[in-house]
Amino acid sequence: MQDSTTTFKIHSGLSVRFRQVAFALSASRYLQKSRYPLFKVREAFSAYRIGRALKLHKLVQFNEGFFTTPILPHYPSAAFDHMVASGGLNLRAAGTPLKSQISMIILGITRKCSLHCLHCYERFNLGSEDIVPIGRWKEVLREIQEVSAGVVVFSGGEPMQRYEGLLELLGSGNKDKSEFHLHSSGQGVTSKRARELRRAGLTAVAIGLDDVDAGRHDALRGFQGSHAQAVQALRDFHNAGIFTYTNMCLTKEIISKGDLWAYFDLVKDLKVGLIEMLEPRPCGGYSSADNSVLLTAEEQKKTTDFFVRGNTRWKYRHYPLIYYVAYTESPEQMGCMMGGLSHMTIDSGGNVNPCVFLPVTFGSIMEEDFRSIYRRMREAIPRPIHKECPSISLAQILEARAREHPGWPVPYDAIRHEWDALRKNDPG
Repeated sequence: MQDSTTTFKIHSGLSVRFRQVAFALSASRYLQKSRYPLFKVREAFSAYRIGRALKLHKLVQFNEGFFTTPILPHYPSAAFDHMVASGGLNLRAAGTPLKSQISMIILGITRKCSLHCLHCYERFNLGSEDIVPIGRWKEVLREIQEVSAGVVVFSGGEPMQRYEGLLELLGSGNKDKSEFHLHSSGQGVTSKRARELRRAGLTAVAIGLDDVDAGRHDALRGFQGSHAQAVQALRDFHNAGIFTYTNMCLTKEIISKGDLWAYFDLVKDLKVGLIEMLEPRPCGGYSSADNSVLLTAEEQKKTTDFFVRGNTRWKYRHYPLIYYVAYTESPEQMGCMMGGLSHMTIDSGGNVNPCVFLPVTFGSIMEEDFRSIYRRMREAIPRPIHKECPSISLAQILEARAREHPGWPVPYDAIRHEWDALRKNDPG
């Protein structure tokens, strides 16, 4: 049964402007320097302009909270306030002391998964036994929150396959410092578990739903019935009072068939608040693939048209917000924000990597504390990269180094020369 308190609404047009004015008025409390030392009025206005440039013209209301992207805590919340205090609104200042906060960090808390997704970025880490104990994950979570992270995502593998550990981690996390999300295929989700996760402190969940066509989705995911599981999981979480969005890996088929709009209709009917749209990258399951898995310029153009029209046209004002990661982090926009500038990951083997699509490890949480590894990563990635996605430009050298070293992920020291070349003469 649906939680009777659940309010769900997509705001656009004047409704968004009204709420932005209300936020600006309420934000006067952030002028208290003792509590919000890194809040800058100029940077807050810059964040607003960035949102407009990124076509993020909608607000998604879920109960009393408003969601703008999958990488920022909802407003109002203690986690949002903590983000502001840590400089999380100073988006253009990423890499400087004005933004000490990690926007989103993904923790691969288990290696276990029953699916066989062709595009899985954790392909080479998956296994039947977990490497990192839950006790160590709890320690690392405390270290991460000391650094400051707006959104902490539990992923895998399939995190529902380590369900008791997931509940334990949620219970240990400080909800005043971070908002907690879950990335799941939907497998192992039940209405009872969804309610338990909400009580444990889960705010939002992203379900991997790649297609409107069940056959194509199941083929990509390597598991018959995975589409039905994903759809039901979205219903279960929404009914439990948890904000839902989808992780969608774009494929050539859904674009060429013109089915992006049918997908839009499907997720609207499922009361999904947001679509996180991801382009395929040459890593994980696609690491040995040729560039044919990558979207062509024409396919990117069609996707961008869908993204812009879906977010800005009056006709689609009640449809979910679309967050197109490749557009957001293109050289013309924010640039690559890996390595904690915005996002980063710790994979299911305990390796601290700059991005889920870039299997380059700066160290293992089984050998060092997180803060030391993070400091090393930040020294190597001092600011956004305004070039081609590094997962593409470094793909061939990573393949070669993975053959020379003990597999994936590749140690940072093994590609230091190429990394320095990547950063040299960066227009950003």
